Amino acid sequence: MKKKLQVALDLFKTEDALEILEEVADYVDIIELGTPLIISEGARVVKTVKDKYPDKIVFADIKVMDGGNVVPKSVLEAGADMISVLAASDDSTIKGAIRIAKEYGAKVLVDMCSVKDIAARGKEIEAMEPDYICVHVGYDIQETGADPIEELRKLEGVSCAKAIAGGIKLDTFAEAVASPAEVIISGGGICNQKNRRETAAKMREIMDSYLQK
Repeated sequence: MKKKLQVALDLFKTEDALEILEEVADYVDIIELGTPLIISEGARVVKTVKDKYPDKIVFADIKVMDGGNVVPKSVLEAGADMISVLAASDDSTIKGAIRIAKEYGAKVLVDMCSVKDIAARGKEIEAMEPDYICVHVGYDIQETGADPIEELRKLEGVSCAKAIAGGIKLDTFAEAVASPAEVIISGGGICNQKNRRETAAKMREIMDSYLQK
C-alpha cells in the first residue's frame, strides 16, 4: 500500500501557509488547506498554492454539509485536487460532492468527524464509493483523549481507502503509519513545532522506512 503524508494548514493567512510550505513541502504528498484558511482567504488560496506546488495534491478542506454539487465549485475551479464532505451530512449531499468532484477530475474525502456510529456509517458511505474515508478526532475533542487509531479500528470491515487525523505528532507517527490508513494527516504535529522542516523530514523517514519493509 502506498501511504501519503498530509500536512494540515489550519491557519488564517495565505502568507503564513506559504511560509510553512517553504519548510515542509519537500516531505509531504498532500497539502491540506484547512477550513479556517479557506474561510479566511477563499478559493484564491487554492489557486496560489496549486500554482506554486503543481506536483503536490492540494486538498481543500471545505467540510461540505449541504449543497454537495454546488459548494465545492469554487475550489475545484481554482485547482483543488481533493475536497472534503462531512459524513454527518445527508447521503444526497455526499453523492453530489462525489459527482461534481469527478467532473473536475478531483477526489473526495468523507470526514467522519463527530459521527457516533463509525462502523455503521462507514458501511453506508462505502456504498457511495468515495476516494477516502477519514477517521478524524476533531480539535475540540482531542483533549478528551480520544485516539484516532483506536477509532480507525471500527472501520475494519470497510474496504475504502482510509485517512487518519487528530493530534498525530512525531511520537505517535510510527503507530499511525503502521495502521491501515493510507493517508496520515498531521497539522499541529508539524506546523506548531519549533523545527518544522526537521519534524516533517523525520515523519517522511519513518513512513519511507515502513514502506521498505
